[in-house]
Amino acid sequence: MLMLLGGPFAFVSSRAVGAAMTAFILMLVVMPPLIAWLKRKKFGESGAKNQGAAVVDEARERKKGTPTMGGLGIVAVTVLTALLWCDPTSYRVMLLLFCLLGFATLGFLDDRTKIFVGSKGTPLFVKLGVQIGTALVCGLGLWWIDGHYATILNPTGAEAYTKTIQGVEYTVHLGTHAVTLPFTALEHALHLGLFTVLWSLFVTIACANGVNFTDGMDGLAAGTMVIAALGFCVIAYLTARVDAAQYLGTFFVPGGEEVAVFLAAVAGACLGFLWFNGAPAEIFMGDTGSQALGGTLGLAALMTKQEFLILLIGIIFVVEAGSVALQIFSYRCFNKRRIFLCAPIHHHFQMKGWPESKIVVRFWMVAALAALFAVVTLKIR
Repeated sequence: MLMLLGGPFAFVSSRAVGAAMTAFILMLVVMPPLIAWLKRKKFGESGAKNQGAAVVDEARERKKGTPTMGGLGIVAVTVLTALLWCDPTSYRVMLLLFCLLGFATLGFLDDRTKIFVGSKGTPLFVKLGVQIGTALVCGLGLWWIDGHYATILNPTGAEAYTKTIQGVEYTVHLGTHAVTLPFTALEHALHLGLFTVLWSLFVTIACANGVNFTDGMDGLAAGTMVIAALGFCVIAYLTARVDAAQYLGTFFVPGGEEVAVFLAAVAGACLGFLWFNGAPAEIFMGDTGSQALGGTLGLAALMTKQEFLILLIGIIFVVEAGSVALQIFSYRCFNKRRIFLCAPIHHHFQMKGWPESKIVVRFWMVAALAALFAVVTLKIR
C-alpha cells in the first residue's frame, strides 16, 4: 500500500527493507501482551511426552507451562506488514496471504486440541484433509496466475519473447507451468501443465510438515526460517528482473518482486519472534506458526520456479522431516530397529549429549551456508 506514495517506496529494495524492519518492530510491540494473554489463558506446553527418551523428556518437562501458539503474533504481523508494503492488488500476494492464513488456522486448531484434549493434536485424517484442501487451492491459484501472466505478456504462446528496457533488448522466458531442474539449462525444464497443481500440493505440504518437525528447540525453527525466507527473498527479487533472469539463465517471474517483499516481512517477523523465542524461550510458535511458515515458504519457492532449491535453502527442514520418515520406516519394517537415538534429528544430537543451544547454533550455521550456496547455484547451469 505504501508503494502508492511513490518516491523511495516505489523501489523493491526499499520496500523489502521497510517490510523487514516494520515486521521486526511490530513483533517487539505485539509479543509481550500476547505472551501475557497466553499465560492467563494457560495456553502452555504440556511437558514430557513419554517417548522413552529420558533426556528429551526432561528437557520438555523443564519447559512445561511455557506459552505456545506464538505463531498468532507472527501471522498477524506478517499479514499487516504485507498489506502495508506489498501491492495489495497482486495475485501472488493474495495467494500467499491465503496460504499463510489457511495453514495457520490448521495449526491453531491442532494447538488447541493438544492443550485442551491432551492428545497428539487434530486427528490425522482431519489434519491431512485441511492441508490438502489448502494446498490444492494454492496449487490451482498458482496455475491460474502463471497462465494469466503468460496470456498478458506473451499472447503468442511462444517459449520466449523479447522485451526492450531502456533501449536494451532482453530475451524473456516465462516458463509457464514449468519446473526448473537444478544445474540445468532452461530447455531441460519440465513442463507439467495441469500436473503442476499436484506438484504444488506436494511441495507445500512437505514444507509445512518440515518446519513443523523442526520446531522442537528454543529458536531453532524461527532462526532457520529467517535464513530460508531471506534466501528465497533474494531469489524472488532476481527472477523478477528481466535483466537478472537473462543473465542467470532462469525463468522470468512477473510479479515476483512482491514475493520478495512478502518474504522480507516473514523474515522480519521471525527475527522479532526470535527475540522472545531464543533460549531460554519465553514462548513457542506452536503448530500455528510452523504450519503457516512452512506452507508459505513452499508456495513462495514454487512462485520463483526454484522449488528444488528448498533442498538447500531449507536443508534443515528437509533433514528433520527425512529423519522422522526414516525412523518410522526402520521401526516398522525392521523389527522396531531405530536409525537415530530419537527423531527428529535435533533430538538425536540432544541424546548424544550436545547442549540445546549448541545444536541450534550449529543448525543455523549449516542453514546459512546452504542458503548461500543455493543462491550461487542460480548461475551454475
